[in-house]
Amino acid sequence: MASDRSLVVLAFGIAAIIVCLANAEKGDIDISICENMTESNTTSCAEKIANGDSPSLVCYRMDRRHKECCETCLRYRVTGETEACRYGDGKPSECTGKDFQPSTCYYREYQTCCQTCRQYVKTDTTGKQRTQCKYGDRNPDKCMGSRFHPGQCYNKERYSCCETCPKYIRKDRNGRDLECKYEDNPKSCRGKNFDESTCYWRYRGECCHACRRRVRTFGVLKSPPTGDCKYGDRRPDFCKSLDPYDCNNNEGSCCQTCAPFQLTIKGCTYGDFPIIFDTDEGIFDCTDYLAVYGPEQCEDSLIRDKCCHTCWKSEKTKNISLLLATPLHIPDEE
Repeated sequence: MASDRSLVVLAFGIAAIIVCLANAEKGDIDISICENMTESNTTSCAEKIANGDSPSLVCYRMDRRHKECCETCLRYRVTGETEACRYGDGKPSECTGKDFQPSTCYYREYQTCCQTCRQYVKTDTTGKQRTQCKYGDRNPDKCMGSRFHPGQCYNKERYSCCETCPKYIRKDRNGRDLECKYEDNPKSCRGKNFDESTCYWRYRGECCHACRRRVRTFGVLKSPPTGDCKYGDRRPDFCKSLDPYDCNNNEGSCCQTCAPFQLTIKGCTYGDFPIIFDTDEGIFDCTDYLAVYGPEQCEDSLIRDKCCHTCWKSEKTKNISLLLATPLHIPDEE
């Protein structure tokens, strides 16, 4: 039985070579491309094909590796095809039927269905084949029906629904895209799960209209926040319990909460460090420590750094006292 199969494979291989040579004589195939390849000790391509494997798939995988495969596969080359699609569809059974649709070409166009997919490439307004969104929506089922809303296009336009989303772009009277070019998604932009802080990241696009209405101006604040704080604190719940000094590390997240805490003292933007002095007289913060041990403690650079606000106030009080204690000189009248 085995010897009979070997004879079949041998006959198949000889036939393939004869066809290749015949085609080569007509100028259709250049068999010289196989000359520098090594012989293979593995199962031959001719045997794989004789056993029922797809010739094109076998050839895509092995024609660049072994001389025997290269010579066998020459007969399966498709005239007029590109080198990348030299054997046509690698898996023809996957390129037809109800389960096949143009969107599958995004991940099957290379060799698997390269020949079939070419007919589904869409053209632009000039008639040229597209290079972007060339097979339409990548996930058509998510780009239609009740589950789809144009507001989702802020996140999906360039990928999943690249064909559908441009149809919903809102334009001004001059034909230019509006800043909020899609409608807001009502499921995401209303209700208790939506607040201004979400506009910084997740809903910046999907809730463009809602977020524009929530921009804060802070006109009534004595010390308005600096930088990008147009939607207030980014972490509102966390910022509620923030101490002033904590703003040194959380100013970006709590820009609105931290703004009123800011001081105009160089190197002391948010006041004293929350330090505790454990002394023989008791446990003190900066204010009580200087009250007990005197303002001269600020001459110590470490104390001055940790108690910057208290030391600044002490120095300011000292200067005022000196000023008041200085006799006012009034020149004698002539």
